[in-house]
Amino acid sequence: MSRLAFDSEHEGQTGVDDAWIERWRAGMRSDIAVLLDTFASRFGFPPGDHGVSGPATAAELDGLARLHGGAVPGDLLSFHRVVAEVELPDVNNGYWIHRPPLPGADPGHPRRLSDGRAVVVFGSDGGGALFALAGGSGSPVLRLADGSFLGGAYEADCATEIAANLQNFLTFLHRELTGFVASSIGKRHGVRSPQ
Repeated sequence: MSRLAFDSEHEGQTGVDDAWIERWRAGMRSDIAVLLDTFASRFGFPPGDHGVSGPATAAELDGLARLHGGAVPGDLLSFHRVVAEVELPDVNNGYWIHRPPLPGADPGHPRRLSDGRAVVVFGSDGGGALFALAGGSGSPVLRLADGSFLGGAYEADCATEIAANLQNFLTFLHRELTGFVASSIGKRHGVRSPQ
């Protein structure tokens, strides 16, 4: 997965606001409804649990802040104030944005890279990769895959920048869902999707 796959009309923008996140959430929910309606007829079995939740609780936001201190990017906090979690288990390899942890909980994800950069893991895919943001608003999204996690640090050489910022990553997720839904509808009606 290359960074180019995530670039969008939002390239260069460095922040997300509540209105943008709410529009993104509404679009995702609409496309998920279509996916759920077409999935069984396309694949012959029921879909997994797909959804885009409402906001994280105050306790979850507090847990995220306590776990990472000042390293939590403002864009991620803004996102979680509108959306706590995303589940897309059947879209391609599967995508998840994790619900923030409660105070005292530690999901065991890396919090720094071997080059010293602080990271906040916020999601994963069905192949075992983790998605993380480096510190600071507008920071790039990193994909952590195939590296070692030793001494509390994840191997920096295996942290690949895949999106310029969180907004580009979220736009990518929506495009992945939209493309999957479009191919589901096409197959349902006997239309072949372009390869």
